[in-house]
Amino acid sequence: MEPEIIFFILLGAPVTGSLISLLPKQGVEIIASLSAAVVTVVTSLVLLVLGISGTFGYFYADSLTRIMAITVSSIFLTSTSYSVFYIRKIKEPFIRFRWYYCLVNLFAFTMLLAITVNDLGFVWLAVEATTITSALLVALERKKTSVEAAWRYTLIVSAGLVISLLSVIFVSTSQGTLEFSTLLHQPINNFMIMSMAVGFALVGYGTKAGIVPMHTWLPDAHSEAPSPVSALFSAVLLPTSLYAFMRTFVLLQGSQTFADLQNLVIGFGVLTALIAAIIMGYQRNYKRMLAYSSMENMGIILVGFALGGIGTLGAIVQIVSHAFAKSAAFYSSGNIAVAYDSTKMQDAQGVINKLKTTSYLFTLSCFSVTGAPPFGVFLGEFMILTQAIIAQNFILAAILAIVYMYAFIGLNRQTISMIFGQQSKEDETNASANSSLSISKDVRLTPTNKENFISVLIPFVNLTISLIIGIYMLPVFLDAVTGMK
Repeated sequence: MEPEIIFFILLGAPVTGSLISLLPKQGVEIIASLSAAVVTVVTSLVLLVLGISGTFGYFYADSLTRIMAITVSSIFLTSTSYSVFYIRKIKEPFIRFRWYYCLVNLFAFTMLLAITVNDLGFVWLAVEATTITSALLVALERKKTSVEAAWRYTLIVSAGLVISLLSVIFVSTSQGTLEFSTLLHQPINNFMIMSMAVGFALVGYGTKAGIVPMHTWLPDAHSEAPSPVSALFSAVLLPTSLYAFMRTFVLLQGSQTFADLQNLVIGFGVLTALIAAIIMGYQRNYKRMLAYSSMENMGIILVGFALGGIGTLGAIVQIVSHAFAKSAAFYSSGNIAVAYDSTKMQDAQGVINKLKTTSYLFTLSCFSVTGAPPFGVFLGEFMILTQAIIAQNFILAAILAIVYMYAFIGLNRQTISMIFGQQSKEDETNASANSSLSISKDVRLTPTNKENFISVLIPFVNLTISLIIGIYMLPVFLDAVTGMK
């Protein structure tokens, strides 16, 4: 089979799934979406196992592309599977469920397109299209806060991507082409224009990735979106945006200009991680807390890519392990939201007494995303810290160590308090009287109900994969770094 056909299958599956989802037949949207997700996972595995690299018509692939493709596809599959459980609990959805599945499929398609297309202009177009396909998903639960979050997400991110469009224009002006495979081997014609291109790409794509100070949309959108959509946002949308930035950033690699820009990129990454680490420990909404955790991880990943060396390896490990661990955390938070009809921590105290399996999964997921060994995020963060020390940037190493400790203590202190705490009588009365989610009362779990098997199996699988990455998968990611072109 020609490699180009594999890419067409990878991208065609979610497009086909989206079209079939619109057929006016009950249940067809679920079957079509799950089938499309399975096909993308299988196709991504073929790309990974065969080690397909190079330029294939409109497409380009290296080891990083393959790693990103399997990550996006896997989270697409698990989020679609979890949606079967979750969205049925929504009493008055903003859009019909068939449209929900249609948009989820298109959302996955746009992310896969962004990481496989061999043209920076189409990369920009694909990242912009992720906004179009996901905006309505944020407002699915038809709350005033959800609709506001969707508007804020659309406006801020679209404004940021206009800036990244300037980056694309400057690359084209300087180099005369936007084909990434050509740009990699082409000498830089104008370092000043290319430096401006990297700067605009950092601001533009950084807006979509939640980099400070362009992050203001992220906590609202991630906390207000349905849990399976929040998982897609945090686990793969943010890294896809960083991937788009890195494709422009690496064009200057090896030059003095690149060394100067490294400090700028590291500064944005450290500032993002530090601010997010501080803020997350004071949140009173557990989904919003997870959103700030995603910001912290993206900041650290950005630092890892900018440092290079084993820092790049650490960034790749952290992207994948964070994707599986954070999606597990959001799926578990969805179980809690359904049971308590609220995303406020004060309304969901003592979760262990009501949702035992979910409680353990949520707690372990939070430990994982904050770098507890032996989960994969710990391995990634350790390598990024090691690279900072190797580079003799001891101030950066000290700041990273502080960020790691502050994020770990802040998020897990909140989590343990919520899971194992005791709800006061006053809070229990208020929680019953005031709900923040438009989820039907008759489907809320009670202490005597058994937890839904699917709703706990999916986060368990993702959390297990995050653990396997930390223990066993380092050679795979090492190949990804040494095979990058």
